[in-house]
Amino acid sequence: MKKLSNKFIIVIPLYNVKNLIIECLDSIFNQSYSDLGVIIRDDVSNDETTEIIKNYFSIDSDILNFKFKNKDVIFIKNKNKLYPVGNIYDSVINYVNNLDSIIGVVDGDDYLIDSDAVSKIEKIYKEKDLWMVWAQHKKNDGQPGESKKLPNDNIIYQSRQYWSVSHFRTSLSFLFHKLNSNDLLDPFVPNSYFTYCGDAAYLFPFCEMCGNEKSYFLDEILYHYNNTLPSNEHNKNLSNAIKYGNYIRSHQKKYKKI
Repeated sequence: MKKLSNKFIIVIPLYNVKNLIIECLDSIFNQSYSDLGVIIRDDVSNDETTEIIKNYFSIDSDILNFKFKNKDVIFIKNKNKLYPVGNIYDSVINYVNNLDSIIGVVDGDDYLIDSDAVSKIEKIYKEKDLWMVWAQHKKNDGQPGESKKLPNDNIIYQSRQYWSVSHFRTSLSFLFHKLNSNDLLDPFVPNSYFTYCGDAAYLFPFCEMCGNEKSYFLDEILYHYNNTLPSNEHNKNLSNAIKYGNYIRSHQKKYKKI
């Protein structure tokens, strides 16, 4: 399969999102930015999600590379469960050809609320020579999310008792290649990527590799996070979410600044 080399590539990890995926896809394919690639990873959905996606694009294959609205698209229906972090990591490592591509993540049950979201993020990378940029999101009740600027570097390299990077999160592709893939494996479930808190498993290393010098928080709401869904980790099993979060903060190896 042809790999993507677009300047900006959005990865959409999804599972059983039949009622939400159209709004997600519309928000991405209506982006004003031209050099955009999209990788859609259907993580073994067992509802009507797969059929809805195929109808949206008028395709009939479980693995396909094609053009849609002048954007390069890869669609993959997984045979084995990878969970969000596995889908994101595998997509970048195996289906992105450009180490300087900007990788954005939009979960299949969420959506971008600004058709210029990608353009705004890309402009910041160009002007400031950065490796990681994230924006603010809003939740279902209309309140802004928890994204914020990183703490000072002393805190970043001493402790992971903070949380700054949430939706809309983006980073350069090369950072994924700097990860040790073993650090993304679930410590409690054999032969699996993190089943909970996978975002933290790679975002803390990214914060440590970038520090404040190579990262930037755009305090503008660009993303809608459906935080009240039963499938959200904190709603599905809060005790597991806390357990995995504590493990990543206390036991996953810390990374050095590049």
